[in-house]
Amino acid sequence: MYRYAIIGFGGLGKKHLSNLVNLESKRGDIKLCAICGADIKSFKENVKLNLGSVDISNIDFSSCNFYEDYKELIDTEKPDFILSTVPTYLHEEICVYALNHGVHVFSEKPMALSLTDCANMIKASKENHKKLMIGQCLRFDPAYTKLKEYIDNETFGKAYRAEFTRYSQKPAWTWKNWILDPKLSGGCPVDMHIHDVDLINWFFGKPNSLHSAITEKKAELESVFTQMFYDDLLVIANADWSMTQTFPFEARCLVNFETATVILEDGKITVYKDDESFSPNLAENDCFTEEIETLLKLIIDDEATDITSPESVMTSVEIALAEIKSAKEKKEIIL
Repeated sequence: MYRYAIIGFGGLGKKHLSNLVNLESKRGDIKLCAICGADIKSFKENVKLNLGSVDISNIDFSSCNFYEDYKELIDTEKPDFILSTVPTYLHEEICVYALNHGVHVFSEKPMALSLTDCANMIKASKENHKKLMIGQCLRFDPAYTKLKEYIDNETFGKAYRAEFTRYSQKPAWTWKNWILDPKLSGGCPVDMHIHDVDLINWFFGKPNSLHSAITEKKAELESVFTQMFYDDLLVIANADWSMTQTFPFEARCLVNFETATVILEDGKITVYKDDESFSPNLAENDCFTEEIETLLKLIIDDEATDITSPESVMTSVEIALAEIKSAKEKKEIIL
């Protein structure tokens, strides 16, 4: 039996817990042992308020303990693995502590705020022979998986231009607005834009160079606008979380291939060719469910693949940090 704990109990902590509890009954080899960041009363209230369709009457809390200190949880419970869903500035600290105490770690995106922190996490994983996986959930989304298949297989010829956009109202829902402080979150480039940066890295690899600009009218590092240059490919990636509070969230991806233009929007892919357009059938798996199933395969079945590589995600952080450097120094950055 593999015992797991959740450290940090915001929206993603609840989401991952609901998926894990569903998988407990299916697999029979995992069990929740502890939660850090909530007591039993607030936990039940939060689940009722935020998870709606989740029936908590089927969740057995008799063997689940609640902690306010993650070190106490790890030292006392000695779980086999943890899911760390804490604010970004705590990612490296909690991850390294857990790995050094013999615990496998799933840590939410973004990986960390610096390349040094990312390297520390990977080093601790290797030295302790424990698994480390970062929660870049869009790698597990059926639509983006299909798009990667098109790119890798050159289904419509080679990709030669791509555009990624991600726009949001200003995030005003975090504890003490920590997310708006770039020292704690990395700002829009590292927190929200990292989704698209990671997809670009996953699809095409690291660019040769990039040139970025930012705005800082309502908050520091509130947006980023970037051109990324490859040998035979141009990528434009834009993100902005300074939209007004009534602006609906928007995420869109377009890839121009030699014989088709493919657009991904609202979880749907549309392929436009000269003589037809169509939308392929996609797997129905929710990306978060697929992500957690992949985590269990990594930890329990030792099935490591490129999709779970922390080194790959570290490269995504490197690209995002280079964007900030380019914008601040107003110059092209060679990678």
